[in-house]
Amino acid sequence: MANFENLPERIKRLAETELQQNEHIHLCVLGRSSILRPDYVIITSLRILVIDERDMGSLAISYTNIRCNLFYSEISAVKLARLLKHRLLGQARLEINVRRNVHCIDNLSYTEAKQVHSYITNRITR
Repeated sequence: MANFENLPERIKRLAETELQQNEHIHLCVLGRSSILRPDYVIITSLRILVIDERDMGSLAISYTNIRCNLFYSEISAVKLARLLKHRLLGQARLEINVRRNVHCIDNLSYTEAKQVHSYITNRITR
């Protein structure tokens, strides 16, 4: 598990601006969309935030991007998928089903993915 205090400053600032007053951060994990640019998955009491950093064109300028912002009330199901490459590397993919769409958080550590899966499943069944 990642600690929110140890995340990059730009990621923390963006996450804090998105949080509501009564919202608390429960879990932080890293998914790997690429080797050098991870997805920062922040699980709060109200939603799931996936934030990444992207490069702007061919310039050396990067910016933070909210790739996924899902409230638990929007989520219909959560699935933990493990393809052959995930099994070889000890990883998993989290598939979050919302109305007419599936959001995937890929290449999470398997143990962290299980914890996130059980947490989200408990939140959506309430």
